[in-house]
Amino acid sequence: MDVVLADFAELGSGDVVKLILQADSARRRLDGYLTALLGRLGDLEGQDAVEELCRQFGLGRQRARQQARAADSLKALPTTLEAVKGGWISIDHARVLGESHQRVPLTQAEELELITLAISEDLDQFKKTVARSEDERRADEGMTRHERQRERRSAKVFDGDNEMVILHAELDRIAGERVKAALHDLSDRLFRDDAKSGSDRTHDQRNADALVALITRPTKSPGTADSHDDDNHSTATPDSEDPQNHSSECEGIAPQATTLIVSVDYDTLSGQLVNAGLIDGTPIHIDDLRRIACDAGIVPAIFAADGQPLYIGRKQRAATAAQKLALAARDKHCIGCGMRANACDAHHIIWWDNDGPTDIANLVLLCPKCHKKVHKQDYEVAQQPDGQYQLKPPKRRTAREPPREPAYTVAA
Repeated sequence: MDVVLADFAELGSGDVVKLILQADSARRRLDGYLTALLGRLGDLEGQDAVEELCRQFGLGRQRARQQARAADSLKALPTTLEAVKGGWISIDHARVLGESHQRVPLTQAEELELITLAISEDLDQFKKTVARSEDERRADEGMTRHERQRERRSAKVFDGDNEMVILHAELDRIAGERVKAALHDLSDRLFRDDAKSGSDRTHDQRNADALVALITRPTKSPGTADSHDDDNHSTATPDSEDPQNHSSECEGIAPQATTLIVSVDYDTLSGQLVNAGLIDGTPIHIDDLRRIACDAGIVPAIFAADGQPLYIGRKQRAATAAQKLALAARDKHCIGCGMRANACDAHHIIWWDNDGPTDIANLVLLCPKCHKKVHKQDYEVAQQPDGQYQLKPPKRRTAREPPREPAYTVAA
């Protein structure tokens, strides 16, 4: 199969973009054709032969295995494969469809609907779309959304192609949020330690060290006072008495308890809890909420300020624990860059030094980097018409114009 490649050295940007789009369409068609060929080879010689041939392309073991699985799964979805061969969707979109079909079969109408969505959605969006579709297809099985997610959970640990060990896990939202909370909490503590010591450890390296520390934390012997029979207990306690069980980079790291934030309304008419959800808005079943409540401490009435005032004026500068939880529920992340809430500080919109109160209406979440932008680079906090807060870069000023006072604006 001969491919004619146009010379683009003298072309302008518009013509170059056209060639890029044509090349992408051709790549998709070739991916579809190659996948169809690999599927046929699997019928003749088996999946091991397909995987071995893929490795001869120069693919690593994991990628070769993915290619072979895609070829096998798409044999059951000829319409999806034709969409790839026609250049309409990518092989990655098709692979997501094929894997979902293997877990919960698609009807032809459902397949066509998802192919249509795959044309307009990027891969990340499409994965969420397919996950929702899979949930709907399994709804008739009488399980809650959380139970259906639990059915799909998986974890793998295997040797990678670069002599490293690879961990891959897919967890339901509740378990995933608990893992993220524990990992991010420990990683943030390491970040503060690195800032004090001047370490050049990267964000990914801190996450790796935190993960190893959490997984390899020594287990208490059954006779100790801190042992638990409940495998689902989520509190991580320090284990400093046996540092030999830690790898060198994790020695001395003591995981600590973390908090999973769940919002829920109280219906005064029915006297029942309703509308339970995680901090990101993901809904959870009331039964799941009751189970979480058995394993975790509860911070009640954050917004009602029951016993923990959210409006404390000028009594103290630092935000209280209740205020920080309320900010996490309201802002959800750094208003500047989107950094997770538990890595952020509570920033006074009207600065404390300018008589700004420590009230929830005068506080927003900012990560250390964005916090520095406000205090050192004249960035401003602005409230949008929908009530959400946003960090805005400073307006350009002339060399003679003096620096502005810290400002707070409300968008019209």
